[in-house]
Amino acid sequence: MNNNNLPDIKKCSIAVIGLGYVGLPLALEIAKRDFCLLTKEKIFRKVIGFDINIERIEQLKKGLDRNNIYSKENLKVIKNIKYSNDIDLIKNCDVFIITVPTPINKNNEPDLNYLKDASIIVGNAIKNNNKNQIVIFESTVYPGATEEFCIPLIENISNKKYNNKEYKNSFYGGYSPERINPGDTKHTIETVIKITSGSNKDVSHWIDNFYKSFIKAGTFNVSSIKVAEAAKIIENTQRDINIALVNELSIIFKKMGIDFNEILNAANTKWNFQKYRPGLVGGHCIGVDPYYLTFKAKKIGLNPNLILAGRKINDGMHEYLLSQIISKINQRSERIKIEKVLILGISYKENCSDSRNSQLIYLVKNMLKMNMNITIVDPLVNPKSVVEKTGLNLLKNIPKNNKYSLIIFALDHLQFKKINYKELKNLSYSNTIIFDLTNRIVGEDIYHL
Repeated sequence: MNNNNLPDIKKCSIAVIGLGYVGLPLALEIAKRDFCLLTKEKIFRKVIGFDINIERIEQLKKGLDRNNIYSKENLKVIKNIKYSNDIDLIKNCDVFIITVPTPINKNNEPDLNYLKDASIIVGNAIKNNNKNQIVIFESTVYPGATEEFCIPLIENISNKKYNNKEYKNSFYGGYSPERINPGDTKHTIETVIKITSGSNKDVSHWIDNFYKSFIKAGTFNVSSIKVAEAAKIIENTQRDINIALVNELSIIFKKMGIDFNEILNAANTKWNFQKYRPGLVGGHCIGVDPYYLTFKAKKIGLNPNLILAGRKINDGMHEYLLSQIISKINQRSERIKIEKVLILGISYKENCSDSRNSQLIYLVKNMLKMNMNITIVDPLVNPKSVVEKTGLNLLKNIPKNNKYSLIIFALDHLQFKKINYKELKNLSYSNTIIFDLTNRIVGEDIYHL
């Protein structure tokens, strides 16, 4: 195969499909580069950020990012990008990068509807086009999904052949898993190595050089799309199992009356001990990705016992937390008719505006069934999303001069860093129960997971 038949890396046009927590940072990172990090040559690229959500497109055009990752100044300073939901604008693009969500359904099985819709969009976009276009997937999937599910859709709709070595009426594929960590200012798209792969050696080499041209941290090229898919999915599966282990250990040692924080600090004096802490596991990665792997494992006749056991533990931690809360309430000498509750943080993790699959949302829903009066404070999360999920209004700041009978300090957002033991006590009655899920607040009457 002749590499010359592939797009010019310095002059190619790129459509990023899906402008969420993954797609927008990627599109902006590509658009802001005016010279190639690999060759130091000038770059003349056009970038189109594509999303079917018209409201999202209009907001970005005005410099507004609802995910609170970029300020208006950040967005306006990058000129070489156009936001659109018009498929006609992406038909002549050389490269399509699909970054749509891959959630799970109520049965904890992969929901590939977003991927299906994105594949159909790309199939229609490349139809009747003589270019040798490249479609790269970044969405997390089970190994094989890209070429078994997505590529056939694009082939059928576009009437183009996939990976045709003759370069006639063809398109090519690749997979480069996203490694975006919302709320993390250290491990960003610039500083994290990118795994790359392609449908054949030439395409894989092209995709690797493409990412090298704008990713400062560099790349790691693998032999196949399936390897890249698998590498991504085990990253979060490994973390999920490790957290499940410490969650179970925490439950065991609490039952034994031993301080688990002290146990962790003691064990951490050994050089090879990995200090994970107990906590609620949610979001669109750790709480979801293992189910993609277990789905595929079952399809090939295997029962992934350990992975599913870890998921069961972590999925049940919000119920365990509620049981601990109820236990402390029942130990009060004086009963309170209606608990007045303050929850500090509702997203799935600290310094993040995303409340998808947040275990705290599930906790709130169960507490509402118990007729508790709940106030939620989170300066990062979109209030609309919380109202839709819980029916409760979301506050950006802690109400002044209020006291609560139950306080859950759930997330250590930067905006909460000034919160200390004294401030929590100022929000408390004499018999208020305080749970600190951040493991930051020290006090004999502070409870932890």
